[in-house]
Amino acid sequence: MQTGAARLAAAAGHRMGAGWVSLIAGPEATQILACHETERLIIERLSDQSLSSLCAGFDAAVLGPAFGLTHAHAADVLDMVQNFTKALVLDADALALIAQSGREGGLWPAVQARSAPTILTPHSGEFTRLAGEFDPEKKGEATLALARDLGAIVIHKGGETWVAAPDGRLTASDLATPFCASAGTGDVLAGLIGGLLAQSMPAFEAACAAVWIHATAANRVGPGLIASDLIAALPAVLNGLAPEGLKAR
Repeated sequence: MQTGAARLAAAAGHRMGAGWVSLIAGPEATQILACHETERLIIERLSDQSLSSLCAGFDAAVLGPAFGLTHAHAADVLDMVQNFTKALVLDADALALIAQSGREGGLWPAVQARSAPTILTPHSGEFTRLAGEFDPEKKGEATLALARDLGAIVIHKGGETWVAAPDGRLTASDLATPFCASAGTGDVLAGLIGGLLAQSMPAFEAACAAVWIHATAANRVGPGLIASDLIAALPAVLNGLAPEGLKAR
């Protein structure tokens, strides 16, 4: 039972400023989570409960880290995309399930139909499975095309990370360090975005801010970085952004 990715995303969202962070899992996973989590609430999901009903009171949700790739999980993604009415970050396994469904499948048009903010966070392999092969020299254009196709914000991760919105906004960051090529760092980014969305930051701005904060934290840590180091580095990065009256002394 793999729960690490979900824990990383949840901890990152909490550090980012979300005041109350919950992890939803089945009975077996909740037992594992209970051995590790102290600050996050663990919600045990019963077999007759939909994810969207459990998330009804949330201000934002992150779906995908440590999720799973079965038909039941695809149905859960469809449920959240259709019925969760707040900002939604789709990462990791959620992206794989959308790619597996294809453009004519149920998940792709469901994402297109969402009216609430939606952010996808693919690395280049996931991006290719979603959008097909692309010219690396035209990564920005390819990212914008997918954002327009899905009607969602797309963060195309990599050495140069592109953020695109369906309304045509497009920006890039070259702050990423090679040390970010470590398992779990993408889960941390998804959590950072979720934490900002939960505080009502607009989706495109939340995506851009999270990319910058993530890369800045990584550069502070440097060689030897593992994903949890990014979370530990966040207070110093955020303290540098705080107004003078709120900075740590």
